[in-house]
This record gives sequence, structure tokens and C-alpha cells, in this order.
Amino acid sequence: MRLLVLLAVLFASPLFAQGNVVVNDDIAGAINRKVLPVAIVSDDPTLGGLVQFALSTHGAIQLSPSSSVKVRIGRTALAAVVSCDNALCAFATNVEAKDEDQLALKVADAAIVGLGRRWQLKPLFADTKVAFVSRMTGNAEIYVTNLARSKTLRLTNYRNTSIGPRWSADGSRIFFISSFRSNWPEIFSTNGVGEAAKVITNVRGALGAASSGPDGRIAFASSNKGTMDIFVAGPQGQAPTRVIKAPSMEWVNTDPSWSPDGGRFALTGGPTGRPGIYLASTSGGALRPVSTGFSYSTEPRWNPVVPNQLVFTYQSAGALRLGLIDLAAGTVTPIQTSSPAPLAHASWCADGRHLVAAQSGWLVVVDSVTGKVTRLTPSMLGDCSEPDCWTRRAN
Repeated sequence: MRLLVLLAVLFASPLFAQGNVVVNDDIAGAINRKVLPVAIVSDDPTLGGLVQFALSTHGAIQLSPSSSVKVRIGRTALAAVVSCDNALCAFATNVEAKDEDQLALKVADAAIVGLGRRWQLKPLFADTKVAFVSRMTGNAEIYVTNLARSKTLRLTNYRNTSIGPRWSADGSRIFFISSFRSNWPEIFSTNGVGEAAKVITNVRGALGAASSGPDGRIAFASSNKGTMDIFVAGPQGQAPTRVIKAPSMEWVNTDPSWSPDGGRFALTGGPTGRPGIYLASTSGGALRPVSTGFSYSTEPRWNPVVPNQLVFTYQSAGALRLGLIDLAAGTVTPIQTSSPAPLAHASWCADGRHLVAAQSGWLVVVDSVTGKVTRLTPSMLGDCSEPDCWTRRAN
């Protein structure tokens, strides 16, 4: 039996000079700008380095060794006390974890929530897992990582092309597309241990990634019936049913993203070369266009935290960028980032503020509020793309 390879890639602790370092210690002025200079002090250099890298990705934090806002981390085994005694943002939180990686992520969350109470900052790190495609081996394979970059696992090793990773609703498995068995694209799922399970095998033709809804059902695009349509199937791929039909052979429907309540899809649709954003019921029916103001708009993703908000990719002046759609207000806002390089294929993190996106062959964390962009994947992982974030769903 062909076994998946589980490859742990452990990265050295990030240097404390990494990130956006500032020396201006005007704390009150920084708080007014909603960006806080912070110094990390830890009795465990490895844990401190991982937490520092994680915090460097947050748009409300600037790393400043000279800052009077000092986050102190005192560790005992798999527990830690995270605190700050600066009067403007004092807090103390006890953290317990099941392993080293979770400890770093939970400590980073405790720091963000404690420092950001006046801004109601939400936990970001412990409940965000990132699946993506890397070509480090020369073939497209599926990997996972976290926002502290403390451990990266390779989930597939088929020496073929495995693409389109999407998390299951409970975060226990990843769906992906590969033709390694039959030379036809098929949808599989894996937890990284043992043989990948077939999910969709009887829907021939082009396939799009399988997006998991709140109830575990999956939606995907397929040309099985001639046109590129949206299908819905059970959590194990049972009974795939076409729910949204393209009006013509020139029209393509793809990229279905479930609304948090499971009632609607946001998807990419339109004539080849002129895609747009559409909404539709997950049970089928007519497509409703969403005006973005751009002639090329793709890859909508519902925000899991902020109601009626979508992120999408648009093209302007020949470059791909990210924008936000407020469905309730009917507004579209480009994300003005600190990096001029193109951005695409964004997926929401657990706080509903940050995104993981693809940029120039690597993955980056993007703050949708400040536009801060921080590189996530290191050079050793080679060409990386197609990030998909799993976030814990609200009960």
C-alpha cells in the first residue's frame, strides 16, 4: 500500500531582529495610531523567538527592543505565564498547552488579546492552520504549517501534481486534487497518515478544489456535464449533485465558498477571461452578481468572524490585488498593502482580520486593516501557492 510521507521540517528560532523593529517609544502616540511597540522578554529563547515571529505578523504590533511595553514570558514545562506591567496595557495570563508548538501559539494569542483589549483584538494563532502547495521536491505536493512557522509537514509524496488543498470543516482532513492513480483528476482527502482516501471518483472532467461547508458537505466545480458547474456532495463525496449550472460553454463557475451559516455560496463566475463575483443559494438557483468595480474579480472567501464580508482577488493595471466586499453596505475597499508585489488567493485567519495569501512564489500574512504584509514561508520551501486556512468555527 502506498503510504503518504509525513515530513517534519523544523525551523530554527527566528532572530530577534526579524520583523518591523522600531525605536520610537512614544507609547501613547502609538496607541492612538493603533500600532503598539512591543519588546519580548522570555526565559526560554526558543519559545521567545517563535512568539516574536508570530507577533511580527500582526498589524497592531511593532517589535521594539527598547519599548517600555514588555511582554514577559515565564515558562514551566508546557505552561507559561504571559504578562505586561506597563500601565497602559497591563495584563497577566496563564497558558497551558499539549506540546511545544501549541504553547508558542497560545502564548502569542495571550499577548495579542492582553495588549489589544482596548481594540478588542481577537486570538489569531492557535486556531489557524495553513494548508498549501509547495514545489520544493520538484513536484506539487500538499503541506501544512502554522503562523509561528514552528513546524511544517509534508502530507503527500506522489511525485505527481497535487493541488487545491482545502480543510474539512472539523480541521481533521484536507481535500486535494490529484491524478496520480488514474491519470484523471480526482478529489482525495488525507490526514497525512496512511493511504489517501478517494472522495470524488465518478465525476469526470476538469475539477476545482472541494470547499467544506459548516455541516461537512463539500462543494466543487466540475465540467462533468459539459459546462463548468458547481456540485455539492456529502462529507465523503457521496451523491454528488449539480446545484448551479453554467448558462453556456463559454461561462465558467468555480471557487465556491460557503457562507458561515451554510446557506449561500460566493463564487467566481462569468465568461472566460472576464470573471466576476456571484452569490447563490447552496441548494441551487439563480446567480446574483456582486459589483466590484473591476472587470476581473475572482476567489471570493467569506469572513468567518465579520458578517457579510468577503475578500477577493482583482486585477488592476495588470497586477493582482486583494479587496474587501461589504455585502450589507454594498461597498468595495481595496486592501492598501505595504508591499507592491501582486497578491492573490487569500484565505481568512481565525481573527477575521488577517489573511494568508500567495505572493511571488511564497506565502504571506496580510493585515486587512493596516495593510502590513509579512512573509510566512522560507526560501527552502521553494515555490509556494494556494494557501487555505482552517479556523475553529463558532459553536
